[in-house]
Amino acid sequence: MPRQQCVVFDLDDTLVASDSFARLLAHLLRRAPVRLSLVALTAPAWLLLGVRRASRLHAERVVIWAAIVGLHQHRFEALVRDFAAEHAGADGGRRITIAVQRLKEHLAAGDRVVIATACAEPLAREVCQVLGLRDVEVVASAFTTHRWRLPHAVPARGHQKVQALVEAGIDLPVDHAYSDSVSDLPLLQAARTAHLVRPSKRHLPVLLRELGQEVEVIC
Repeated sequence: MPRQQCVVFDLDDTLVASDSFARLLAHLLRRAPVRLSLVALTAPAWLLLGVRRASRLHAERVVIWAAIVGLHQHRFEALVRDFAAEHAGADGGRRITIAVQRLKEHLAAGDRVVIATACAEPLAREVCQVLGLRDVEVVASAFTTHRWRLPHAVPARGHQKVQALVEAGIDLPVDHAYSDSVSDLPLLQAARTAHLVRPSKRHLPVLLRELGQEVEVIC
């Protein structure tokens, strides 16, 4: 009996186009002008924090707080579900069909499939539901909302994403990894076989130099 393979897919710009959580925040800010005012009022704080890499997460938390402050948990969850349905839906959504189909082929082959993403976990799980990916594991940025206080967030990006996979009980190297971005080089290099999904013209030369010219590019 063949060994079950472990396959890891990034989410944003791999299975769905664009940064899902950033688009959610923009959606929440657009629907409530007062929240845009909060972003403007807090700009001195988050702009100053965003200058330094060590404090960039705190800057992000301030912007997120402005987008969700005052929302009950159940209301936030409903907004996330509604956004995910539009963002990743089959009709007019931003799903990247060729990558979603490849993922489903891995599932059909009996592979262990993991979505590893920097997207906040509540949104990542809803997007996977909309994409019809109910038999996958999700390793995402930890994210907990508070009605009035700053949200709690632990990002899973770059090397942190690989560490999050290890903490989730996934042995390295994985058999296959799919992503689009140089930010996921640690993940792609932690795979026996790397696959690039619609990489940008800016990122492609760097990825090919680091991973080898023979790497599969899915367009």
